[in-house]
Amino acid sequence: MTRNARFVPVLALFLIFALAAVADAEGCPTGLVYSPFVPYFRYRAGSAQACWGFAICTFNEADEARKQQYGATALVMGLVPLTLRDIAWPERRTVLVSAPLPIIAATAVRALGLEPTVKADVEEERVRQWLSWMRTGWLTNIKAKSSTMRALLVTLSFVALVVFYAALALVEVYSKRSALGCPYPIFGLTWCLVGIVPGAVHSLFASWREEKSARSGRETAVQGADEAWPVQLTWAVYYTAGTLVFTSIMAITVLELFVWVVVMLGVTATSKLLALYICLLLRNPASS
Repeated sequence: MTRNARFVPVLALFLIFALAAVADAEGCPTGLVYSPFVPYFRYRAGSAQACWGFAICTFNEADEARKQQYGATALVMGLVPLTLRDIAWPERRTVLVSAPLPIIAATAVRALGLEPTVKADVEEERVRQWLSWMRTGWLTNIKAKSSTMRALLVTLSFVALVVFYAALALVEVYSKRSALGCPYPIFGLTWCLVGIVPGAVHSLFASWREEKSARSGRETAVQGADEAWPVQLTWAVYYTAGTLVFTSIMAITVLELFVWVVVMLGVTATSKLLALYICLLLRNPASS
């Protein structure tokens, strides 16, 4: 009798844990393992914190092959900031200007992904090549266009950038979110916008250097390469944070990865086009 009395609490605890495990399993929607662009709020969710539970369900239900795929896509996602916004544009990263840009304009241009360089600091052959490229391109030969067409091109590039920013936000909202804090839905867009901070630091130090030495700097496609260490550190932290943000997006499928890359290509291309127009409208090297 005593042995049976001891066995009853043990059996009761076992049943409680078993029921809790069953309830937890039943709380996970089916099909989460492969559910591209199916956000957690599509299911019944009590609060924004429910995204953690749905992410846990996704990884719990995934087999080893799917987890391997998640790891591979996360690795590729981590390369997006460096590759698409920086490494992939060596020829068009620098933009020639006739004179240093105003500090606000220089900050915006650097935040958008280009590096303004005074043409007097560049070899003549490089200047001729750049001017030839600018004059032969329909989008870049802005000097030959009417004021109405210039305004239209700038407006369209700005609108296109806003559209791709919105697309970037939507892609993250409808993904499994970031492991850095999934209730906050727009880490990717925030990282793009925060580029104004290293851009401002870079422009301030460049302005101080020009005032002290009357030197504009050498041509380089690497942002901050010719500046003081705080500028280089700021850009390094920015791109490291970008790698962390994009790697942290959870449970990315191959289809989602493709869409992320396409959207980031659009963001990068429109950013650089708008930055180019800012430079050409304010300090067109062909005007001097």
